[in-house]
Amino acid sequence: MEGRAATTVPIYPPSLPEMEPRLGDEKGKIAKLWLLWHERRLFWRVAWKTFVLAFLISFLLPKHYEAVIKVVPGENSSSGMMGIPGKLANMSNSAAGSGISLALDATGLLGAKTPTAFYVEILKSRSVQDRIIDGFNLRVRYWKTGKWFPRDYYTTRRKLKSFTDIDEDKKSNVITVTVTDYDRDMAAQIANAYVTELNRAAAELNTGEAHRERMFLEGRLKEAKQDLDQTALALSQYSSKNTIMDPQDQGRAMMDAAARVQGEIIAGEAELKGLQQIYSDDNVRVRTLKARLETLRGRLRSMAGKQSEAASADYPSMSTLPILGYRYSDLSRQTKIQEAVFEFLTQQYETAKIDEAKELPTVRVMDPAVPPERKSSPHRILIWISSVAGVLLLTAFWVLGKNSWEQMSPDDSRRLLAAEVGAEIRRGIEKITGRSS
Repeated sequence: MEGRAATTVPIYPPSLPEMEPRLGDEKGKIAKLWLLWHERRLFWRVAWKTFVLAFLISFLLPKHYEAVIKVVPGENSSSGMMGIPGKLANMSNSAAGSGISLALDATGLLGAKTPTAFYVEILKSRSVQDRIIDGFNLRVRYWKTGKWFPRDYYTTRRKLKSFTDIDEDKKSNVITVTVTDYDRDMAAQIANAYVTELNRAAAELNTGEAHRERMFLEGRLKEAKQDLDQTALALSQYSSKNTIMDPQDQGRAMMDAAARVQGEIIAGEAELKGLQQIYSDDNVRVRTLKARLETLRGRLRSMAGKQSEAASADYPSMSTLPILGYRYSDLSRQTKIQEAVFEFLTQQYETAKIDEAKELPTVRVMDPAVPPERKSSPHRILIWISSVAGVLLLTAFWVLGKNSWEQMSPDDSRRLLAAEVGAEIRRGIEKITGRSS
């Protein structure tokens, strides 16, 4: 304290001088109640001002509406996941009936979880939250400045999480989703969207036997379709290039045609012999019949493939037909095999799709979310009562503390410390204000 002026400790008169003879060192409850009663005007002023302020603030707060939807796991989803615990439960029940107590929880044995826990984790997943955020544009909706400055996904997820309550009832396996929003219709839409996204995510995460079989058959069916298209195209190109449709029918037709041509040649030769006995070789009828016979013989040779004109014919000859028919039959056989494989895989694929639909994990809606009729918050009466009660309590502490402070001795170390700190603060303020001036 050297070099400084002596610190003076102010001495305040007691708040209730008329109570000093009676109070003295008394710190009983009656004295405190009397002191609080003496400051009743202060309490009244603080109470009505706080009430007015809380009244205004409560009406400025935005209204919140809660939409509730309740769902239960489908029978198909619970059958597969609960199969082992169900068997264990039956074993425990049978053992209990025979007088043996296993004292085991079937669902808790080996750490087995119920389907509801799986669905709850899906509802809380980031992917589902992001779909909800994008579907309802919550990055803009949750903030007044979001139209110009949309918030990031991390902040929006935290806001959505604070507005969403997911509860699981382990006894009834009922999942309750409660969504809070500023608009009653939007709250119901977001709650129903949670169930839609839950079913979609559960379908994407489905790893059941029917799903794996369907995925395998889907890939195999694409390969079979490609093989069938390739073999059918090769058959059509080969058939078009060699003018062949069905080797057996086509060969039978060619043999019939060759037999008819051969018959016409035999008949023409017999007629030619008869005409040669009557007419000379220069006769018109003889020359015409010879020309016709030559044409029939050329056609027969072409059908048999014995001369070069067979190569320029528009249809295969009988000599080349067996060779062409072998390749055609091979392509035709491959096409029929691919058709049978494709038909079989198609049937199996459709069956697997039906089985997958039966095995698909879904939830059933017990109570769909509807727009709430009443707001959930703010509770204005509760705000008024709690605000006034809290301020009155603080005022009571203030009155009692002030009276205790005033009753302290001037030489009390606490008063000396407070005076020293106050003086130091005043000197600092004076230096700052002096420099600024």
